[in-house]
Amino acid sequence: MNQKLSSAEKKLLFLILFSALLIKIFFAYVIQTDLKSDSITYNNLALSILKGGYSIDGRPTAFVVLGYPLFLSGIYTVFGDGQFYVKIVQSVIEIFSGLLFFRISRNYFNTKYSLLSLSVFAFLPSNLLFSQAILTESLFGFLYMIVIYYCLREKFLSKIILPGIFFGLAILVRSSFSFAVLLVPVYLFVERKRFFINKFHTNILKYSVIFFAGLFLILSPWLVRNKLVMNSFTLATQGGSTLWEGNNPDATGTWNSLAVNNNPLFENPDEIYREKEFYRLAKNFILENPLRFLILGIKKIGYLFSSERMITLYFVNAAPGETSTQVYKSVNPLILMLINIPYFLIMFFGAWGLLILREKRFFIYGFILIWMLTIFIFVGLARYHYVLIPFFVIGLVNFIIYRKNFFSKISLPLKVIGLSFSFFLLSVWISELYLLITK
Repeated sequence: MNQKLSSAEKKLLFLILFSALLIKIFFAYVIQTDLKSDSITYNNLALSILKGGYSIDGRPTAFVVLGYPLFLSGIYTVFGDGQFYVKIVQSVIEIFSGLLFFRISRNYFNTKYSLLSLSVFAFLPSNLLFSQAILTESLFGFLYMIVIYYCLREKFLSKIILPGIFFGLAILVRSSFSFAVLLVPVYLFVERKRFFINKFHTNILKYSVIFFAGLFLILSPWLVRNKLVMNSFTLATQGGSTLWEGNNPDATGTWNSLAVNNNPLFENPDEIYREKEFYRLAKNFILENPLRFLILGIKKIGYLFSSERMITLYFVNAAPGETSTQVYKSVNPLILMLINIPYFLIMFFGAWGLLILREKRFFIYGFILIWMLTIFIFVGLARYHYVLIPFFVIGLVNFIIYRKNFFSKISLPLKVIGLSFSFFLLSVWISELYLLITK
């Protein structure tokens, strides 16, 4: 489906991307907000890099991977510290993400529907807003798009080191993406008859080694630094506390400030000890409470697919003593509808469209499932579904194409899966609305 674009199609592609860029730049001028939560951490780490280190409160750290703070420090070096130019640079980066998404969409649709896919993705209100947040989504999304683009290429093996390199870069921005690297060797094994005629075991090993060589080429300097400075080959010490936050006696499935504030381990300055201890506590909880772990996992998936609450709250400054629910309720209902309804439609109908996807399904399904598994194990937050939206947009467009004879293309087991997931989504969103009204 990768036919050459006509002159009119090129102009339309440019118009979509340029219009999205103009909206983002307009937002950069008019939307002002204070740094909060993770943004404060990233900003402080970026400032520490400018001073010649990578530290929190003057102590060397490996709390989070250095990719995004390093990105911020580069912008601060050129333009000075402050949010405005970060927003501008992220807006430009997201245009390249959109271009990559268009090329990814052409693996599944003709040019007309690929442009529709891009339009939905580029003008989704929450996607427009994420470019204005000092969070990892914009940079990670760009690197993530490159990974997907290379994984879907027909000549996958000829440049298999490149997915490894970009996987490594993406992991340096968001360490929770680490589990996804397993998809590549699994893919080689599943598709062995397509790629390897003879000695396929040897070839699977060969290409897996090349892939992981690219991955570790990027990750090794950071891991070696952590060994030298922190005395551990850790990727990010945040992993231990995140696992514990999702698996402890007071866990709710999402970030719980009460549980965090009541645990003195967070105040321990030894990050490596803290990481190991959190892993130990979380592992013991999981082994001793398997049913609770399962229930919490389902709740985490619920938080993963919940509304665009977090990106909305990012741009609203709370008064002292206000809860997040009180702040959320204070937002104009029309704005809440504008941000959330497009997201709901994409996720609901996109899920059905993904079920009837017929080509190049492995990495689409694989990335979705591995991300859901990661959230199931660790902790669920609404902003984490940003990773999944491109796939559900593809699913939505696929649903639009086959909407007239949609059910005839789905087997009974897939219908059961679709109905179950639809019920799950509706339950999550209705529960959110109920709690918002009653609290």
